[in-house]
Amino acid sequence: MGIALLASACGGGGGGDGTQAEPSSASVATSTAPATPTVAAHPVATDTSDLAGYCYGHGPAKLLTGQPAYRGKGPHPVLLATADPTGLSVTESPIPSPGETPTAPAHDTYHPDPAKAQLVACVVNEETGKLVTTCSYLGDYVRYYRQGHYEITVYEPRTGRKLGTTEVLGDDHYTCMAQVSFFQGEPKSKTLWLDPSLPAYRKALAPWVNAVKS
Repeated sequence: MGIALLASACGGGGGGDGTQAEPSSASVATSTAPATPTVAAHPVATDTSDLAGYCYGHGPAKLLTGQPAYRGKGPHPVLLATADPTGLSVTESPIPSPGETPTAPAHDTYHPDPAKAQLVACVVNEETGKLVTTCSYLGDYVRYYRQGHYEITVYEPRTGRKLGTTEVLGDDHYTCMAQVSFFQGEPKSKTLWLDPSLPAYRKALAPWVNAVKS
């Protein structure tokens, strides 16, 4: 019951009639077993950041071996991620999202529950591309919008296998907004990269997303 009786190392601790003395209060100790953390034998992603770890040069801290295998008929759930601290959506040009087009894949194809993702597509902005348009605003603010050039590397989170690479271009058109608010300290001149559209992502990732895997 968590109570340990500490025996004395000195002689004469017992009574002459063979009975033992009652332990003093100082000789009673309680022990509490340390809590043992439970670690999943086959971890799965609980957040998109767990899958984004595959996009860093050193790879993820641990393989998510509990993720579903890249197997069966497509479409295979894929999560788009990036190691770029600025993220992907710099111009509000959409990353794939459900309902954007009448023929968009099921909701969980490009925006799956992280624990159900069979693939992770790591997107890197190469920061090259043609100038699409220049937007000038009051106060000498200028924004140069360029067509982004992105490299995509596809991994299977369950095994960490690199499945292949492809490239995709950002949008080649952009309409300047009539009014834009700028924060104090923002640079007067700045280049922004246009992200790929949903159809462009779908076309680039189709060889993996739509594949039939045994």
